[in-house]
Amino acid sequence: MASGQTNPVAGLLWMALASTLFAVMNVAARLASARVPWAEVATFRALVGAGIALAFALVRRAPLRVEPSDRPLAWGRALCGTVAMYCTFLTLGAPLLALGDVVTLGATSPIFVALLSPRLLGERGSRGLWGATLVAFLGVALVAGPQLELAGHLAFIATAGALASAMAMIWLRKLGSSMKRTGDQPAPGPEAVALHFSLVASVAMLVLSIPDFEVPDAKGALLLFATGISGGLAQLAMTRAYALDRAARVGTVGYLGVVLSHVLGVIALGEAPGPHQLAGATLVTAAGVALTVGALRDHQGSAGTPSKERP
Repeated sequence: MASGQTNPVAGLLWMALASTLFAVMNVAARLASARVPWAEVATFRALVGAGIALAFALVRRAPLRVEPSDRPLAWGRALCGTVAMYCTFLTLGAPLLALGDVVTLGATSPIFVALLSPRLLGERGSRGLWGATLVAFLGVALVAGPQLELAGHLAFIATAGALASAMAMIWLRKLGSSMKRTGDQPAPGPEAVALHFSLVASVAMLVLSIPDFEVPDAKGALLLFATGISGGLAQLAMTRAYALDRAARVGTVGYLGVVLSHVLGVIALGEAPGPHQLAGATLVTAAGVALTVGALRDHQGSAGTPSKERP
């Protein structure tokens, strides 16, 4: 499989859009989970996301078929993404963890991406990777530490979801390289990848939601659709981002979502983060910014030289 060319600026902009939409989704999901079970919220997120991916594909006349050679990659992305969705919505629906804490723990995903990319993608690690990793997990300790007695299991689930999300992002980058193939064989577009993941996640979440399903009221239904629409659009934007640039660099822009989620948590939920939460979120975000700067410097330093990346 040939390596794809990168477009760092476009990749970063698409990821910034995805991070903003995911922040909106997080708040809508927390509000919706106060009215219906969390698995039902996750089901709507996946089902509406599938509908959005299908609608975009029909409008753009984009191919939805995933070639046999790409199906293992698509299934790897879908299964890891489904595990990440399970962990994310379970913790978003748990009032024991503040929204900002859930998002901060989930924001360790780009750190996992940066750690795993050199071995799994052949992408050169950024300078200062291990220092940034240490700073990030010190931030995690500050966030999770005060929660251990009452919600330690939820903190663990949120972090496990971040690892699963990182693996999904790595599969996306592999698929992104595949999207840039040339020749007569059509390559899977972001709509095809997002639709495949959304359908797999829909089946899994629907099965989980059946035992406790509740008919939502009007406000609950509105929040469910807001969760699905924002999450579905974010999924398409993120898939496009990972098709355009290196996983480690694109992933770090996700830290924008940490800041936005904290701000929206204060505005929409009335959450007041304590000093440990703010310090932890700051450290995790600073680690991500440091990795981004290092990755961009590496890219500029290697401009004009043959790429050593391999999908």
